[in-house]
Amino acid sequence: MILVPNENWRWFFDQDTGHLMLDLTDGLLFSTPYSAKQLTPLALDEQMFSLDDVSCYFHLLECIGELPYSEPERVQMVLNAVAILRFAKPQMVKSLYFRTFSVMKGMPLLGEVVTLVTECGHADFMVLQPGETASVVMLLAGKLGLDGAQSMCGGEFVKVMNDRLIPFHAVSTQLLRMA
Repeated sequence: MILVPNENWRWFFDQDTGHLMLDLTDGLLFSTPYSAKQLTPLALDEQMFSLDDVSCYFHLLECIGELPYSEPERVQMVLNAVAILRFAKPQMVKSLYFRTFSVMKGMPLLGEVVTLVTECGHADFMVLQPGETASVVMLLAGKLGLDGAQSMCGGEFVKVMNDRLIPFHAVSTQLLRMA
């Protein structure tokens, strides 16, 4: 079931868990995976789920609408993405783990689904902060090995150079070339 935001939703930082939370009212809480060190100071104060949050929520749901995820998974992905858009600290570029493809034509779009490839595999990401040369992206689901020792889990975000991004519609072509 797709949750519909209302004026009672509110963001707050839970000191007990050390994570940003969203109170969905009626005793329902959504826990993001984001700790205080990943967030701006604004995230530590209670904030209402704003009209901008609602707009982003529905836009991002639409962007991943055709991907093979359940409705609860989509809601989780999108709420994490909205939290990143609203509260994440600025990121430094960390492209070294990702292969260069140079297939992105122009700047990616907010919510665009792209694929990143490492020496360990590939995974789908959502563009959250598009930039002319680098963009912040969030791993949609699962786990992606970066190298022999490090990995990313669904919901984690990173800023990478746009030449690492493969638009979702071009993925099969690029992966076949690598085989």
